Amino acid sequence: MSLERLCPPAPTPQTRLAAAACLEKLAGKDLESACLAASPYRAIQAIARGLAQDDATQSKVWIVKASPGKSVQQTPLMDDADTGVGNISAWPLWFRDGAEHFEMPLLYLLRSVSVAGLRAAIDEAADRGILCNDAEITSSRWPKSVQPAVPLWLASSVNGIPYDPASGQEALAILRSAMQAMYMDDEPGFFYMTLHDDDGKVPAPSQAHVNEAYKGMYRLLAAPESSAPAVRLLGAGQALGKVIDAASLLREDWNISAEVWSCPSYTRLAREGHEAERWNMLHPLSKKKTSHIQTCLGSGQSPVLAITGYGQHIADQIGAFVRARFVALGADSHRQTNGFPSAQWIVAAALKALGDEGALPMRYAEEALKRYALA
Repeated sequence: MSLERLCPPAPTPQTRLAAAACLEKLAGKDLESACLAASPYRAIQAIARGLAQDDATQSKVWIVKASPGKSVQQTPLMDDADTGVGNISAWPLWFRDGAEHFEMPLLYLLRSVSVAGLRAAIDEAADRGILCNDAEITSSRWPKSVQPAVPLWLASSVNGIPYDPASGQEALAILRSAMQAMYMDDEPGFFYMTLHDDDGKVPAPSQAHVNEAYKGMYRLLAAPESSAPAVRLLGAGQALGKVIDAASLLREDWNISAEVWSCPSYTRLAREGHEAERWNMLHPLSKKKTSHIQTCLGSGQSPVLAITGYGQHIADQIGAFVRARFVALGADSHRQTNGFPSAQWIVAAALKALGDEGALPMRYAEEALKRYALA
């Protein structure tokens, strides 16, 4: 076997043609409809099935199915006969020879609770591809069913960008943009998505807004016009449902307006913020660059609360780029919370932030702790 054969195939014009065919499929009304009211897990399953079964794309995409999926009792398992997916590893894809030896879009479906498992999959994929981890559909003692080191490693891995989509629409929008970036624009690295199977209470965003999911955040619900104090609530993945519940409680119980933002990637927002700061430092005489998070939140002074189902430190990454009072909440923010911060805990934290700003009497925060039995 020659050494050349062992090298991963390089991007070629054929790679772009394959990606263009996949992107055309991903833009189709059938997949948009399938993802509209679906969870991220079910959306990615539908996308993989659609790409594998369509004559225009089945030979233009690599789909690795290393995840056992769900049991038959829960949902019909998308097996190899249904999808045309035969690989449980990415290695066979790199060892092709002849005319087929060129890179194609790679969708890697796996389940891994550890950094070691993720690193093995990413090494197999030669640091390329879109990795979708469905560990979150299982139950575990760990936040989002992965070991605490996983989100830390992903946040620090400069070769990849992690996402935590809240809905099937977000998963589809991120997948489209990731495929465009890697296989059409030749950007290096990999993309990672964690998948849950909860439809939740997330309202369907407009197509224009959900396309901003790839950039890390977009506004889902505007705050009603009011003279009452207001807060801005940011949520990622499944935690976004709790954020929406908290916005309702703030309005109904406390007459507080809340603006809701979906933030599929706190890590991307933080990295872009640091990149903008570095560029501005190195180009003091040029027009300043503004990061996406600063464009979204602007110079408003309403407190900002960022919520995640991972540890608080994941949401805390964006704190340096928020000009208003900032609070990060995660699975470790309240000892009585098992997993995601509850809507009631988010409300209490929002009232405390408003109290710290002098926008409300601090007794409101004390009353919330008592009313919701949080203390």
